[in-house]
Amino acid sequence: MEVPGFRPRFKFESPMAGAEITDRIRERLRQENPRGIWLKNAHYHIMLNFPHTGSEAWTPQMEINFEEVEKGRTVVRCMIGPTNSIWMLFAAGYLGCILLGLTGITFGIAQVMLHHTPWGFYAVPFVLLLAGFMFYLERTGRTRAQGDMRLLKDLVDQALGCDCLKLAEDQAL
Repeated sequence: MEVPGFRPRFKFESPMAGAEITDRIRERLRQENPRGIWLKNAHYHIMLNFPHTGSEAWTPQMEINFEEVEKGRTVVRCMIGPTNSIWMLFAAGYLGCILLGLTGITFGIAQVMLHHTPWGFYAVPFVLLLAGFMFYLERTGRTRAQGDMRLLKDLVDQALGCDCLKLAEDQAL
């Protein structure tokens, strides 16, 4: 099964405890890890990251959270997506575009009301062009990250011995 969309989130129930799931993933990384993926473990939360050397801005990471619901049952939540710094970069970029565009429109309207030359409106095409360029970068990054997303998903699938996305769809928690 392919990784659906960008930044997919899925959850499923597992008969294994969170510690056992972490151990299985860690063991899988020891056995076969050609890309040098590393694991950060914080008790009920693990992250799988590619090494910083050789990675690019769109290189994804996988976050896995565990919640023990009853003895012997664990809800596993997974999310594959870009690092937080990339999300913040795009959020700040879009916010900057919005603020610059609104400032230009407001300034232009004030100039029209004062019967001056409305040069404040000149910011709007620049902002639209900048937002379009950011949108293009985002879509390009999404496309280029698909292979790495698939690699992370397959690694967890092999470690747990299941197709986690299919299991999540079947359980529909």
